[in-house]
Amino acid sequence: MPELRDITVLIVDDDPVVTAALQAQVNRVLGFRVVGIAHTGHAALAAAGRFAPRLVLLDLHLPDMPGLEVAHRLRRPEQPPADIIVISGRKETATVRAAIQRGALNYLVKPTRAGTLEQALLRYALSVRQLESEPRFTDQQEIDNIFRSLHLDAGTRPKSISAATEQRVLDALADVEDASADELAAMIGVSRATARRYLEHLAERGLLEGRPKYGTTGRPQNRYRIR
Repeated sequence: MPELRDITVLIVDDDPVVTAALQAQVNRVLGFRVVGIAHTGHAALAAAGRFAPRLVLLDLHLPDMPGLEVAHRLRRPEQPPADIIVISGRKETATVRAAIQRGALNYLVKPTRAGTLEQALLRYALSVRQLESEPRFTDQQEIDNIFRSLHLDAGTRPKSISAATEQRVLDALADVEDASADELAAMIGVSRATARRYLEHLAERGLLEGRPKYGTTGRPQNRYRIR
């Protein structure tokens, strides 16, 4: 498995109060690290070239150029590749469509609650982990799982399942070939029942694959790995 690294983030917004709040929110999410803050479009492009962030949180209202123009320029060959999540107060259909056309993976409406941003980041991290786990996909379902991870409605998640613990499970399994519920429980510090619940939930979502392992005696042991 590839080594797990922090997802680096560039925050772009003209309001210093907003950027400070976003920086605090992002740095509280395990696996993410803010590497730069920009208050103008030109500063954003310069920072993207300097820091090569994996993810850009982009406001659309900037003093020197439209945020959509920044998104467009971030796609130029001379810029390091970066994914974009738009954070904006604009709700016009045309604006949302234009953001999608310029490569935005998600669109969050201001004021953005910390929980909403955290959910979006954890879903993004899950898709990154899936994309890095295998050199190619074997079927359509695996590709569908990537897009489902990015845009899964948090409201469809059972109340007993948290996105943060989901990510801990997936990060732990990324370091091993496979694991049982007992082994996972010891790895992330939860009960066996909790580990089994998360393993079964993620397998139902198609993110994990469970296989029985038969021993010399007794019932087979289910072992899980990232698909």
